[in-house]
Amino acid sequence: MNIQSAKTQFAKIELANITHLTAFKSYVDECVDDGIVLYEFIFNNYAAYLKKRIAYARGEQLPKGWTPITTYFCIENGVILGSIRVRQGSNDYINNVIGHIGYETRPSVRGQGVAEFMLSNIQKTVMVDDVIITCDPDNLASRKVIESCGGVFLNQFYCEEENQHVLRYRLASE
Repeated sequence: MNIQSAKTQFAKIELANITHLTAFKSYVDECVDDGIVLYEFIFNNYAAYLKKRIAYARGEQLPKGWTPITTYFCIENGVILGSIRVRQGSNDYINNVIGHIGYETRPSVRGQGVAEFMLSNIQKTVMVDDVIITCDPDNLASRKVIESCGGVFLNQFYCEEENQHVLRYRLASE
């Protein structure tokens, strides 16, 4: 898939909904095969997981302490190229560890601009205020995406509970 032409002609960002189920199955399978832990616990119950993610956007079925999370897919020709999640509200965990925005790209299309396209689109169409966005210090690709969208480095944070370092950035809405 040629994302460069897709950015302006074919790829689009869509709010996750149950009609994406078939494409979601394919996306999840490829992500799990590549070791993306976010999806490892679906246990082939794709519909229930997708429905839960859709409910999260309405503030329903959220685990204790979670804020609503809206999931969007980057789709080209019926194929999910990436997923991006936007968390509403703030708490210490969001502000310091996971950030307001999380995303991943389908492994087979990494390096083709999908993550930057998604983040830039969310920045222009969804964000109304500045947000915190984080990434693993070793994830150079994510750092480049955040910085290319104008992310301003704030600091490195260490979360003792998860034994995890993250780089924190402030990202302004456009």
